[in-house]
Amino acid sequence: MFFITLGLVPMAFMDGFIAFLLWIFATLMSPGNYLYGFMLSFRYVFVFAGIAVLLLMLGRVKDRGKFQWNASTVLLVLFVMQALLSAAFALQPNPLVEIRVETFWKGMALALMAPFFLSSRWRIHMTLVVLALGLGFHAVVDGLKVLASGGTHNVVGVTNSSLTDNNLYALGMAMLLPILMYLYRYSAIKYAKWAAAAGVLLTIMTIIGTNSRGGFLALAVLGFWYWMISHRKLISLVVVAVLAFGVAQVAPERWFDRIETIQTAGEDESFMNRVAAWRVSASIASEHPFLGGGFNAVQNYWIWDEYKTRPSIFTVDMSKYSPKAAHSIYFQVLGDLGYVGLLLFLALLATAFHARARVKRIYAKTQRGLWALDLSNAGCLSLVAFMAAGGGVSLAYFELVYFLIVMLSLLPTIMQAELNKEACRP
Repeated sequence: MFFITLGLVPMAFMDGFIAFLLWIFATLMSPGNYLYGFMLSFRYVFVFAGIAVLLLMLGRVKDRGKFQWNASTVLLVLFVMQALLSAAFALQPNPLVEIRVETFWKGMALALMAPFFLSSRWRIHMTLVVLALGLGFHAVVDGLKVLASGGTHNVVGVTNSSLTDNNLYALGMAMLLPILMYLYRYSAIKYAKWAAAAGVLLTIMTIIGTNSRGGFLALAVLGFWYWMISHRKLISLVVVAVLAFGVAQVAPERWFDRIETIQTAGEDESFMNRVAAWRVSASIASEHPFLGGGFNAVQNYWIWDEYKTRPSIFTVDMSKYSPKAAHSIYFQVLGDLGYVGLLLFLALLATAFHARARVKRIYAKTQRGLWALDLSNAGCLSLVAFMAAGGGVSLAYFELVYFLIVMLSLLPTIMQAELNKEACRP
């Protein structure tokens, strides 16, 4: 990796877009998890992000795009400001705030920089390829381990990343699936198509290997929504049915045992501990509706003890439970950033579906640009998986989510520009 890095850094200086691609790849792959010795401390994200921003400022980005002030970018800026204000006025002492602010800002910077680099269909496609390589690396490795072990390999997540445990990891992998399916359809090289198809199968095996109930829910919702929004209903139904049958055949018994516990969630201590965390998060937001308690407030012992008996919408015997992560993207934002933060968060997600509606209207009017419609469907499918399974995990600030929202907001403009180019050709 040291010698590879010696080649990657000069390559990044060749063009800002290359540095941007390496920034995305390093963010999603987290190469530090596979290194040791002196390379363990090398900050890939910081280096490539710094090069990309530096070259952008120096005008060394070919075909540079413009920052678009649309609903998604405006709400994202407001959401970032809300989060930083909440951190500044967080309930103290809270040693987790400083750590979380650094991680949060890195992810938001990637999304905010996207409009400057994603200026054409080709650049979006290349970005999706690199995104799939970065996040898909983990899926392929763990998927092969699940197959080689006959389903006994226990997938635990990627340390030093946003996907640190099995439930977070399962949700991240579920968000990857629609992107791989889009790449399968629109890759021109047959080997790339095969790689994307293999990636889909191995990613599903990885999700099974996590034994995550949220991962199962994400798969189920993805299958249903994929069929609902597809303009090829029969083919999509066959694809979903074949994949579901395949999962039923290869999944180990322990996976089915784990999924069956969804029916008795009210008797599951793990689930009820989550409900207790939701209660505390709601109590914090009720007393601090504008700024919340700050990042990870619910995980602090003194905050938990102070707010666990306050009035809340949940009735839980709090004497049996101890501080725990919010385990819900909605209650995580509610407790961290208050009701204002939650409204901004929900509105930001809604803008992605509004962008899809705009793309759909352009396609309906021109009957051109099917790639943009399929890409908007794939991006929204990823966000649907995030919103569905996110109800049970603390992954509200996952970098990929905000990057996809901004990318989708750029699609109508890029789609129209591509159509105008086609109209000008003889």
